[in-house]
Amino acid sequence: MRLSIRFAVFVLALAGPSLLAQRNVPVPASCTPQVNQRLAEIIASQTRRDIDNVMVCGIATQKTRLQAGGRHGDHHITSIAVQLPGSQTVNVQVVTNDDLDGVVTARANDPVFAYGQAYVSHGPWAAGIHDVHCSTHAGADNGWVVVAGVKTPQSCPSR
Repeated sequence: MRLSIRFAVFVLALAGPSLLAQRNVPVPASCTPQVNQRLAEIIASQTRRDIDNVMVCGIATQKTRLQAGGRHGDHHITSIAVQLPGSQTVNVQVVTNDDLDGVVTARANDPVFAYGQAYVSHGPWAAGIHDVHCSTHAGADNGWVVVAGVKTPQSCPSR
């Protein structure tokens, strides 16, 4: 029994970093309601928790706006119209952190894809996606945002 436990600890020590490694998830070829399926489930659940590794796509409804200052620095917020499965369309905000993502902006009608941490919102947005940058915590894949075909970040360092 002791030998089995020691072997298991040895294997976990060797494999541990790869078990926690963040994945690089590809950008879909096109924006379809199925891309937004997981977000639709999160919105329907009305959870109060942030959920890692969620993808969204849609069309910017207006130009990106700046949210200056705050505890985590400047952010840019892009509102997008997102078509969910079942033909429902909702507004979602994609939030980028200037320090972690660089300045990411969109113009009205730009196509937008994002992958990061989802949260259920209130007011004019049904939900939001933030943490769209290289992973900063365990369990989160490397995030990204694509505006009009330009991906940010272009890549993330290996850990």
